[in-house]
Amino acid sequence: MIPVSNKWIESFQDFLKTGRNPFISELPFPNVAPNKTMTVKENLKLRSGEAATTSVLAVMSTGTKVKILALGKQATIDGITSNWVQVEVQAGVKDRDGKPIAAGTTGWCFGGYLE
Repeated sequence: MIPVSNKWIESFQDFLKTGRNPFISELPFPNVAPNKTMTVKENLKLRSGEAATTSVLAVMSTGTKVKILALGKQATIDGITSNWVQVEVQAGVKDRDGKPIAAGTTGWCFGGYLE
């Protein structure tokens, strides 16, 4: 038997209920973290949920600044392992067609394409 703290047990129970991995920050690959401002590396879909099957709200252009609000579930897409992240679009952003995306717009994107 391995002794663990009550906090660890509560975190694990929350993971079992929600699927959100509280231990993800301990892994070496995540580049994403809540409250961090990041830049879109290439055109990236802003979605209504944390899955590639959810509706697309906008396609953020390369260079778009986003603030990470929450970490979602882990996924591997195009050989990249990261988390889905809930983000808030920062001011002055345009989509890939040059149309403005309102500052404060929130949605989900795959964190593997953020830097």
